[in-house]
Amino acid sequence: ADLKRQMVARDVRKTIMSFVVQHLGMGIPDADLGASTSTIATDAHHDFSDSTIDHSQAEGPQLEPLFVHTPRELDDTFRALQPLFEGKETEHNWAARDKAITKIRRQLKGNAPQDFSVQYLGWIRTLLDGIVRVTNTLRTTMSTNGCQLVQELYQTFGTGMDPMTEILIQNFVKMSSATKQITAKQADTTMQIILSQCTYSHRTLHHIWLTFQEKTVQTRAFASGWLKVLMRKNAAHKALMEHHNGLEVIEKCLKKGLDDASPKVREPTRATFWIYASIWPQNG
Repeated sequence: ADLKRQMVARDVRKTIMSFVVQHLGMGIPDADLGASTSTIATDAHHDFSDSTIDHSQAEGPQLEPLFVHTPRELDDTFRALQPLFEGKETEHNWAARDKAITKIRRQLKGNAPQDFSVQYLGWIRTLLDGIVRVTNTLRTTMSTNGCQLVQELYQTFGTGMDPMTEILIQNFVKMSSATKQITAKQADTTMQIILSQCTYSHRTLHHIWLTFQEKTVQTRAFASGWLKVLMRKNAAHKALMEHHNGLEVIEKCLKKGLDDASPKVREPTRATFWIYASIWPQNG
């Protein structure tokens, strides 16, 4: 009841209040929630689903959730967005693409991931090439918007994003070599979130091994952090990592990083080594 009063006092929209109350199982009739028509909304659903997310990764203004009422409405929305991602980016379509990414992020904060998850993920797979192109744009704000969408997709769906993981990993490894530091950092952050949420795969580990061999020092320096996230995430099920010669690949990564010509690569690899030594003490 106190929560209901607080939401009324803060002009939270009725649709959001109904959503919150429904998921708390309080059973308060809609009629008692008030009928505020204010356009100011608290991102209530996002606050609840965000409890396990590292808020240090959050950037930019908070987005208002966008709710979908029927499967057909969801299809119609994505069909309207689909043409915006076709072809090359131009002066005429980049702003529309950026708005489209923001709209998808707003839907992600609404009810669609819970109520229409399979359908929603199906559309994300359909638009994946376009989303990847947005992350690679030279327009920094737009690229950041695209990276944040990918981060939020993994934070929301977790292993549901597995079929798209390999394509996205390859993309963000390339992005991490960017000379523009904001772009490189966004790629690093996105990779860490992907690896912390996806299902372990020996192919993922293989991509990290290839990253330790990249020409760019910056990318090689990021690689040890990615390996650290992967090991921490799967430490409780280390047998998974031991299959398919996984342990040998991890050791190759560490030896490569510790023997790197650049101190920018060696130093973070030392920290990663201690994670390895805590999981496999005898090997360490």
